[in-house]
Parts: sequence; structure tokens; C-alpha cells
Amino acid sequence: MTTPSSDSQTPKTPIPPEIEEYLRNVETDTPKRSCPEQKAMAAMIRRVFAEEELVFDRDLADKYLALAKYLPYDLFPWERFFVAVTLCLFTSEGLPRFRTAFAMIGRGAGKDGMIAYGSMCLVSPFNPVGAYEVDICANKEEQATRPLTDLVEILDRPEQAAKLKKHFYHTKEMVQGRVNRG
Repeated sequence: MTTPSSDSQTPKTPIPPEIEEYLRNVETDTPKRSCPEQKAMAAMIRRVFAEEELVFDRDLADKYLALAKYLPYDLFPWERFFVAVTLCLFTSEGLPRFRTAFAMIGRGAGKDGMIAYGSMCLVSPFNPVGAYEVDICANKEEQATRPLTDLVEILDRPEQAAKLKKHFYHTKEMVQGRVNRG
């Protein structure tokens, strides 16, 4: 008697739309050509969803993605994907599925904005980890401080400063979440 083989295309855990959108973009070279590393990453992500019991925290993802409304720019699909995979995807034991993330990105693709936005998520009241520390390391001080400057500018925008002041304390050198003290 043979047992049915598992279909590697059928995910054991449903793939959330933020992740699926980017995987499709990479696999179909939309809007531009994807590199071999992106294609390998997409295949690996699909394999992880097909073979592992994962927990995607939909509520957390929605809260993090809602913070994007305060940004003076729209998130790229890769940025929504990155937040979903790195901050909202967990093993069945509750541990982050991907403990390390490496993003090699060219000029003009939103690196500084992503660092500012990701940092905002991590020190926001939505991060369940209290006193979360965010450090930015770069080759030059100007590169390391740019995302912080961007985030401070977001927090200081007149149309949203009052609302965000309830959630974030900031100076020109640091941003801290008022609730989780990150």
C-alpha cells in the first residue's frame, strides 16, 4: 500500500497575502527582473510554508501595516513582505521563524525608509517584546543616523504629531515607545 505523497506546492500553513504578493512578483519578474537569490528565497519561503507548522500573527501584521499610514510614502511590496516574514511569522512554539534577516538592496529601493518604519514597528505599543532595543549600524555615521532622522521627521509632522506623541517619546537622537519602553 502506498501513502499519498505531500504536494510541495500546497502550503501546510496558508501563505498570507503580503507574502504571496511578493513571492509572485519575484517568480514572474514583476515589475522588473528578479535575481537568482530572490528566486531561491521565494522557493525557500514556499518550501517552509509547505513543510512546517507556522503561525502567522494576522493581528500583529495588521497593526504593523497600519503604522504605514503615518509614512510620507507608500510601502513597496518587498517592505510589506519583509515585515510579514521577519516580524509576524512564528514557529508553532511561538519563536520567530526567521531569527536573522539580510536584505541587500540597491539605491532608491527604500532601505532607509524601511529601517525607519521597521524600527517604528519594533518600538511601537504593538510589539509584544518589552524594552526592545533597535541598533542601526552602518559604514558612516550619516548612514546610521538617516533612518532615525527620517523617523523623527515622521513623528514631528504637524498633522500627526499629537497622535503619535501618545505612543512615542523622541529626541533628535532616540525614539522610545511609551508603552513597551523599546
